[in-house]
Amino acid sequence: MEIKSLGYIGIGSKDPLAWLKFGTEILGMMPSRAVPGESWGMPGGMDPDFKIESGGKGIAKDGSVYLKMDDHQWRLGIHPNQDNEGILYMGFEVESETKLKEAMEDLKKHKIPVELGTEEEANLRGVTGLAKCKDPSGNLVEIFFEPTIDYNFTSPVPNQMFIAGRLGFGHVMMYAANRIDTYDFYTKIFGFKLTDYISYMEGNGAWFMRCNPRHHSVALARYGDVNGMHHLMFEVESIDQVGIAYDRAVSSGIAISASIGRHINDGAFSFYMKSPNGWDVEIGAEVIKINDDNKWTPNQFVEGDTWGHHGIMESVEEVSAELEEKTQ
Repeated sequence: MEIKSLGYIGIGSKDPLAWLKFGTEILGMMPSRAVPGESWGMPGGMDPDFKIESGGKGIAKDGSVYLKMDDHQWRLGIHPNQDNEGILYMGFEVESETKLKEAMEDLKKHKIPVELGTEEEANLRGVTGLAKCKDPSGNLVEIFFEPTIDYNFTSPVPNQMFIAGRLGFGHVMMYAANRIDTYDFYTKIFGFKLTDYISYMEGNGAWFMRCNPRHHSVALARYGDVNGMHHLMFEVESIDQVGIAYDRAVSSGIAISASIGRHINDGAFSFYMKSPNGWDVEIGAEVIKINDDNKWTPNQFVEGDTWGHHGIMESVEEVSAELEEKTQ
């Protein structure tokens, strides 16, 4: 299977509007000018009386919020959900309809149940076509082609740009109790490559996987017997943008989970803060890019940081404990 990038992520939330405020004022994302499924009207504004129904506010009729960070119509969808405030779905992009069909055949060969999405389902993701399956940790995984492109992106905060485009979403780190099978799913079926891994005590650790030059788009954390979200990462263009985002978070009273620091494996200069859902969001810059797979050897690390990121392990433990409590 040939995955181009992690294209979009959908999460649940008891309060999507809190995410709209957090996403625009703290993260610097922009509300989608049209939510998936809406008409854009005639090209080039040929109908001067036409108005996009959502009015560029990024809010759908069902209360979902859609945020963008580059030339894609949207990258992060937040949907009203009282029971699941974690991952609802992840979308991975392939090149074409042909590649989508090949991906479905790959899944069937590995006896992974897969279903072709309907035209309506594709429309609600703003893509031409998609297929759906689940990874061994129970996450809904979508494979799609031809996303809707909207070149109009302006961050609501000054002088901020995200590193996305062909590299896709920054990354997602998920807890995976069934780490081995979930790792095999992404590497042996989806074609991800292991970049490196960090070992903790008693079989716990983190495994970082890539599908393009970005150091990793998916990371799996094994910390106890829980599944769920640990953090989403958004990559920006400079360390100054990271620092300014840190100032925005602190001045807005957002809880900082891990101080500014430098990761030892992917080189990210970043910090972590609490999202409206309680798990973490990382803002970072200067992430390593791997442009030649033949010149990269996966490394094992026994610690996560060159310096800083004070509080990161406490965050891993805290979010894991919260997930465990919810499953009891």
